[in-house]
Amino acid sequence: MRHTLIAAALLAAPAAVMAEGLSYTYADARYFSTDSDALSINSQGAALTGSFAIDSLFFVAGDASYAKSERFNGGKLDTVTAAVRGGAHYAVTTGLDAVASVGALFADISGSGSLNGRDDNDFGYVAQAGLRLALVPQVEVGGFYSYQSIFGGNNGAFTGDLQYHVTDKLSLVGSATSGDAADVYALGARYHF
Repeated sequence: MRHTLIAAALLAAPAAVMAEGLSYTYADARYFSTDSDALSINSQGAALTGSFAIDSLFFVAGDASYAKSERFNGGKLDTVTAAVRGGAHYAVTTGLDAVASVGALFADISGSGSLNGRDDNDFGYVAQAGLRLALVPQVEVGGFYSYQSIFGGNNGAFTGDLQYHVTDKLSLVGSATSGDAADVYALGARYHF
């Protein structure tokens, strides 16, 4: 159960940062909703990501999310996750970038109601690789595979990401993730520095 909740919360964070020329240094905020058929436990929450370009090849990023599950068995679970990643990117062609990152993650689960006392936390790792493509100046798409290991379990997921640039600083973002533990749908906004 906890693997599903952690996987869903971590996958809500956006995929790795863009390469030079797309968008690289930014802050991203999203609302997300999960759908887990494995346990019939769904949750909603918010995810924040910050990214900073170190130079023309490397970046660092940090993610944080909070989710509250729907009531089940008379209780609810709160899930808090955080990750710090470092990575690199490579311009395959103009407007098409290959991006990869790896980092450490932390997760904390706490129960309420009938699930009071079902608290746990752990450290693990996350790795991510994929492609980002600028279709037109206003629209970017991306596809990523993420792999994470925490609480003694491993989860993989594929994410499709879409950005619509309202201005040169502000983008509307959306993503859909299909994973081993849950599906995650997210909407939000990104501010480019």
